[in-house]
Amino acid sequence: MMKKWTFILYVLIIFSALSCSKEDEKLTPAIILGYDLRLCACCGGLMVDLGDDNTNDVYQWYQKNDEFGVTPEDTFPLKVKIMYHHLVQTCVASKGEIEITSLEKVK
Repeated sequence: MMKKWTFILYVLIIFSALSCSKEDEKLTPAIILGYDLRLCACCGGLMVDLGDDNTNDVYQWYQKNDEFGVTPEDTFPLKVKIMYHHLVQTCVASKGEIEITSLEKVK
């Protein structure tokens, strides 16, 4: 009987630890300015202003599928909350390239 309760306790601890790590991740406010229509070798994708330091640095994001629902029919600039990370050593015509892993449109 004691082994059963110990097992249940361990399972509960593991699930609570996993759920806490997901809740601790914060979404960052950002603005998707629109598609990068410049004609250059490293242009393209969507232009994203992270707005985190008031420098108006714009980053490029290449949406790989329709998972986040950003389409040409959206009205830009589009306010969003995102979870992202910077990509290194990419060919871009902006401050850098980011990969968005979570996106919520702000109404």
